[in-house]
Amino acid sequence: MSIPGRRRITVVLLDKPQSRELLSLGATIASLLQAEIEGVFIEDDALFRLTGLPFLRELRWGSRHEARLDPARLTQEWRAIAKQTREVLEESAKRAGLSWSFRVWRGEYDSDLGQLATDSEMLLMGRHGSLSPRRFSTRYRPATAAPKPLRLGVIVDAGMAEPRLLETITELAQKPEIEIVLFLPPDEGRPLIETLDDHLRHHDPEQLISLIRITDKEPVKLAKQLKASACDLLMISERSSLLKGPTIKRILEDLPYPTVVVRK
Repeated sequence: MSIPGRRRITVVLLDKPQSRELLSLGATIASLLQAEIEGVFIEDDALFRLTGLPFLRELRWGSRHEARLDPARLTQEWRAIAKQTREVLEESAKRAGLSWSFRVWRGEYDSDLGQLATDSEMLLMGRHGSLSPRRFSTRYRPATAAPKPLRLGVIVDAGMAEPRLLETITELAQKPEIEIVLFLPPDEGRPLIETLDDHLRHHDPEQLISLIRITDKEPVKLAKQLKASACDLLMISERSSLLKGPTIKRILEDLPYPTVVVRK
């Protein structure tokens, strides 16, 4: 349980190889915001239920052996992966000097995320594929190499336009490790545009934050425009209309970078 008043970033972890990179990214964000980091390993209930289907078979790449999915073996493998992931989280958190916690959660990744971490400020999730290798490599880099700032794209709609969330965006923009790009969806009302302009005028006098107007909310075209911006991370409010249908899934399938869902 988090300490009252403390900020928390929750990293959602699946049975995928990008967990180490995702945890490293989560530790970076938590460090910049002086927040604690939580890792939640997902045991996908939808996948677990599939193990009961008699016609379903699993093909092991190493042995080329085909066998029926075994729920006991699946659970055992999940526990082994969760143990390894917990160790990676501990390593990343200690290196960054962060408070951390870890837990395993059983549920459906696509439909139950709203119940996953109700007291967290942000949920960090990887896309349904691998992360971009150019930014999150865990290879050793010489101390003389100047790291590029993390390019954070933020979809600004009614949810992200709340004063406290705009303050968080501005706070991140002041960090040399972060470069902020705001995406303004089409058809947004004049009050939102005026609120955004007023905030940037008063809190971003050096114009560190860039603003790009999205021309089309159709999923494929929207994903293409976001991808063209060459961001490393996408931030979106849980109140965004894009999260209320299949649009966000279509977007994430085409983006080569993970997503932060802002909860509060």
